[in-house]
Amino acid sequence: MILVGLAAPRRAARVTGLILGAALLRALLLPVGDLFSTVAFAGCLLAIIRFERGAPSLPSPGGGGKSGVLGTGQALVAGLMVGAILLAPVVTGPLSGRSLGAFWSWAAIAALIATLEEMSIRGVLYRRWAEETGSLAAILIGAAVFALIHLPRYGFAAMPLDAAVGLALGGLRALTGRVLPCAVAHTVADWGAWFWA
Repeated sequence: MILVGLAAPRRAARVTGLILGAALLRALLLPVGDLFSTVAFAGCLLAIIRFERGAPSLPSPGGGGKSGVLGTGQALVAGLMVGAILLAPVVTGPLSGRSLGAFWSWAAIAALIATLEEMSIRGVLYRRWAEETGSLAAILIGAAVFALIHLPRYGFAAMPLDAAVGLALGGLRALTGRVLPCAVAHTVADWGAWFWA
């Protein structure tokens, strides 16, 4: 019984390290090119998701399963609303002036990366930490990981904002019991930031 209980923290810590390692690899590969480093990052996240999907789970006394009270439609609406709220700080600023023509290819990549980040952080990582320590710890650790993976790209000045976004997405995960609304909110925020950031 004790060995089974000790396995979860190691799995949660391993997943945390793998996600942070994927972000570090992305940062190290950035001089080779943004597209190449992004593809490598996406590949690493996909491998983590696939590997962990088949790994056994412990019973979840801390609420790691689907504990949300919202149906699928309500959860998606919640995701859209959270995405709009995440945009609130930037929509008061000036438009970025980026072309709409360049948006479409970037938007597809941004949606893919946002979805993979959410599947790994609010999916795999959240589940592993919630199994052992509960939903609150899973939300907090997920927010810290979210901020840290964006550190190389946006710097220390963006860490508080990234941590706050991570907390909002973690709260959405806990509320809905699903990862999809988190991916929707993340994607909406990223897409909106194209026009205002």
